[in-house]
Amino acid sequence: MAAPRIRPPFPIRDPRQVEALVSPVRQEVVDGLQALGPCSIAELAESLGRAPDALYYHVRLLERVGLVVQRGARPAGVREEALYDTPGHLQLDVQPDTARERQRLTGLVAAALRTAERDLGAALSSGRAVYRRGPKRNAWGARVKGWLTPAELARLRAHLEAAAELLVRGTKRPDAALHALTFVLAPLAPSTRTRARRVPRSGDRS
Repeated sequence: MAAPRIRPPFPIRDPRQVEALVSPVRQEVVDGLQALGPCSIAELAESLGRAPDALYYHVRLLERVGLVVQRGARPAGVREEALYDTPGHLQLDVQPDTARERQRLTGLVAAALRTAERDLGAALSSGRAVYRRGPKRNAWGARVKGWLTPAELARLRAHLEAAAELLVRGTKRPDAALHALTFVLAPLAPSTRTRARRVPRSGDRS
């Protein structure tokens, strides 16, 4: 059984890197590389169900902004093929201050949600998804809203970080199936409007 990979954290702070990940295809590329480890573009394309020629541009762009690196090469017939990987466990670490930065960040998250919707739809259509509650459940989508104290918010962050770490450290094994987890946590501003008290009209039931 393959041991879990230990990937050093790689914080994403450069605006060019955030801009690059607004593309759903480039998000798939970095997700695929983090799941497969060093691999060729042909292997990556096969895992994503895409043609290799469709990925070269995106891999090169990600390499230019530092989100993809080459990890050597290996013989492939009469030539050598490059192996690509991410520089570590990619972690978004930005605080958008301008309208442009906020637009980039929301675009990145929107692209991730579109990919998640497509992944879930494909899993449901193929019959791979077990959505019913129980020990075999492997598909889930939900929105939960509630009040959290700072201590409870810290606990929630720890759970989310642990889930992300579990996925990133996983390796391909005979008993392992590839999964994707997408989530959004956002603070909400409660409405300050108060509901007007309804005055019963004649004939209304009490």
